[in-house]
Amino acid sequence: MANKLAQEIEDLLDKAVSQKVALIFKERLEKGALTRDENAESHFCAYFAACDYKNKQLFIGHHIKSGLWLFNGGHIDEGEILAETVAREINEEWGLDANGLKVGEPALLTIAEIDNPTKQKCRLHLDVWHFINVNQDEFNPDPLKIAEEFYSAEWMDLDKARQLITDQANLQALDFIEANYFGK
Repeated sequence: MANKLAQEIEDLLDKAVSQKVALIFKERLEKGALTRDENAESHFCAYFAACDYKNKQLFIGHHIKSGLWLFNGGHIDEGEILAETVAREINEEWGLDANGLKVGEPALLTIAEIDNPTKQKCRLHLDVWHFINVNQDEFNPDPLKIAEEFYSAEWMDLDKARQLITDQANLQALDFIEANYFGK
């Protein structure tokens, strides 16, 4: 499975926000030990962002462990491929079955430096982003599941999201969403 995950990610290098990010992804792939189980400090993660493209709204949460406003996502577990991680994390964080959602193909690669030594061993996340077009009125995640990882989560427009989000990778995802799904 590790080879399959590595190949999946290698096939996505053209989706990096910059050539520098693509190079870091490629170098990290060459080192192996891609998951948190194999390398607690530097590993690949899968993000998934619920967006209402029609109403230009985003579902974002105030993450307990990091203290930051973020989209949903999680670490890729050893033996998983991207689709498995996204499905597992959607169930863990939203209490929803990914088969009932229109999860987009991986569309963006970003890097997040982590500086939270009292709560996280992670130092570097190499993020693979998926975007999910949902109708905010019909999107119904389990509030108890959300409360396990987030102080709160809510729908917001781009302006409010930009006021709350400080993480560079999540800001790059906002720019990507605006340019590719919301139009200007």
